[in-house]
Amino acid sequence: MNDREWSDVARGSSNQFAGFLVGLAVGAGIALLMAPATGSDTRRRLGETAKRFGKDAQEGLGHARDKMHDIADDAKSVVDSGRKAFQRVREGTESATEFGETTTGSRPSRV
Repeated sequence: MNDREWSDVARGSSNQFAGFLVGLAVGAGIALLMAPATGSDTRRRLGETAKRFGKDAQEGLGHARDKMHDIADDAKSVVDSGRKAFQRVREGTESATEFGETTTGSRPSRV
């Protein structure tokens, strides 16, 4: 994926999360208005629900953190592979110049 595709994915994810939060707030408001329970029961249930959502959010952040570590590890691996490939090419070029070969990429003409 290129940078633009990644930013589109990130933007779509943040829009979905914002929509989820708005839906959550609207649903909670309707539930409070329609609740047949007493005030103390409603507060207790809200507290339990808030704890559950907090726990879910922490788990989600943990998963996101794990994914970011995986992406960082993959990026390091790619950079290391590129560095090794560059060094191999560079060493090959240096050894070619030791033997009098050209480094411009052109081959000597055969007669």
